[in-house]
Amino acid sequence: MHPLNNDNNTMAVTMERQTGLTPMQLHLVSMLNFNRSEEAAKRLEMALQQFYLAEFERMKSEMRKEGTLTEDIVSMGASQHFRTPY
Repeated sequence: MHPLNNDNNTMAVTMERQTGLTPMQLHLVSMLNFNRSEEAAKRLEMALQQFYLAEFERMKSEMRKEGTLTEDIVSMGASQHFRTPY
């Protein structure tokens, strides 16, 4: 098992405290070691964009079914860029 997948792992807990990253973020960072070309970086970026677009569409669909999707929520979502602030 990858050390960052084990929530009880001291190394993962220490890294999370030191970096401020979540276990999932640390896992993704460790996976980036395999991504050494510009082409691979572009493919990864496209895959992540597709994943988050699908998640956004799923959330919208769920909110429509529940009747909780309002114009205010749509406007608020449109003004967000959904990236980590730097």
